[in-house]
Amino acid sequence: MEGWISVVISFVTLIVTIFIPIQIMKFQRYTGLMSTYMSFEFAHAFQSVISFFYKDCCCDVEKIAEEYKKRFNSDFDEMAKKSEKSDILHYQRRLLNDYFVELEMCRESSWVLRQKISKDWTTSEAYVCKILVYMNKAVDEDPEMFMNISSIKHERMPKVKGLCEYLTRFYKALCKASEKMQL
Repeated sequence: MEGWISVVISFVTLIVTIFIPIQIMKFQRYTGLMSTYMSFEFAHAFQSVISFFYKDCCCDVEKIAEEYKKRFNSDFDEMAKKSEKSDILHYQRRLLNDYFVELEMCRESSWVLRQKISKDWTTSEAYVCKILVYMNKAVDEDPEMFMNISSIKHERMPKVKGLCEYLTRFYKALCKASEKMQL
């Protein structure tokens, strides 16, 4: 009888020693995201996307593709004249995309975080996500903003070392990704 009790206690201890650090890491990730949310760069990007939608698109999602293309071209023409990238809407869109993807991955990682995020976030962020979806769609569908390079002749990858090795592994992993992973 004592043997079974010690086996059960050992098993429970093993599970707890694995589970607790994983949960701590998930909450640290969320805390890092909250720090990013409080940053000036994030607030500037958030406000710029809202301002673009409100002023340039007159709150009409149908105008996003056309107005974003205009802004995309003018921003990159202006970028040649100055070195500040934080005022470029395309950069701000990508910053917010990465942030909300990370937040979603964090939300999906834990039931507790799912509840916390649903309490911490408002419909304002949801509306910005909707604007970002339309902006991303505009980029994906416009050959000038997102050039299709899928017709590159497929050749054997060269042997590489260092950082290129990681890039090569990432490339191979993406090439093997299933169709359900793609939008």
